[in-house]
Amino acid sequence: MKFKKFAAVILMSVMIGSMSLSGCGINKNATAVTMTGDAIDTIEVDMGYANFAARIQQASYDGIFASYYGEDYWTNESYAKNGKNMQDSIKDSVMENIETQCLLEAHMDDYGVEITDDEKAAMKEAAEKFMSDNTKSALKEVGATEEYVERYLYLQTVQQKMSTAIRATADTEVSDEEAAQRTFSYVKISLTTYTDDSGNQQTYTEDQVTVVKKDAYDAAEKAKTDFDGTASDYGYTVQTYSYGSDEKSESDGGFCDAVITAANSMKEGDVSDLIEGTDCYYIIRLDSEFDSDATEKKKQSIISDRQDEAYNNAVESYKKDIDINVNDKEWSKVVFDNLFTTPSASDSSSATAE
Repeated sequence: MKFKKFAAVILMSVMIGSMSLSGCGINKNATAVTMTGDAIDTIEVDMGYANFAARIQQASYDGIFASYYGEDYWTNESYAKNGKNMQDSIKDSVMENIETQCLLEAHMDDYGVEITDDEKAAMKEAAEKFMSDNTKSALKEVGATEEYVERYLYLQTVQQKMSTAIRATADTEVSDEEAAQRTFSYVKISLTTYTDDSGNQQTYTEDQVTVVKKDAYDAAEKAKTDFDGTASDYGYTVQTYSYGSDEKSESDGGFCDAVITAANSMKEGDVSDLIEGTDCYYIIRLDSEFDSDATEKKKQSIISDRQDEAYNNAVESYKKDIDINVNDKEWSKVVFDNLFTTPSASDSSSATAE
């Protein structure tokens, strides 16, 4: 079944690493989060499931980051953001996702979304395989039961189907005018650093900057008749950039304001004078006043943004009039103090045998 491949991605086989078991005392029957409101029946998620969802997320991170950042990366303050270490940040994300998935489940009828019997059967099969593929110690540490695994896959599928259904309501009509893109080729000439023959970054001396500036002015004149050839002669790298009416300012992450202003005043094929940027110069050639390929890509980007907005607005509306109460005392007991590793092929055989 198609679902089996999806399940395999969501549920990796995991093994306990070299760290000892902590026995953190999770009360799986305690309530992790309660959601109440006039538009829904009361939703309660138990700690057993919430812990499992968190530990599965941990396992997916451990397989990637532990070898790079060290075994303490979950609580190491060096990796903290906005006052929260990685463990607390990921736990917040997991809890928010659980809340979202449960609310999407409560609104499935709004979009005629259903989980078929075949999909449920595939979930059960995937859950059974997950339980048989892992050691008892790994299953205990991750808090897995067949019921939790099935529920996890069920909610993942609900979220996927609801996302598709909600996104389908977005307006997909985008005019050429709204998406229109202009494209220019450009060279950027740094006035501060360069890469030496060994590939190392070096800083220009004052005398070198004088030479770089003179070359840039000479190149700008020659580029008027042969943009690409001049760039090659001076060792400049030619790149392209497309932009439209929604181009952000340079301070907000857009291209250099002076370059965009120059490009807007040019006709197709025109080459600019030398344009001064921040610690650099630019020379540009306007390649297209209306780039059909770039415009089509922009249309798809606009549609995607609308679909994202439709989904996010729907989720926000579900949460707007809902009281969500997280059991912080119990949730704080979920800790990522043991690392999981993905087994090699030989390890997998041994783990299954065990």
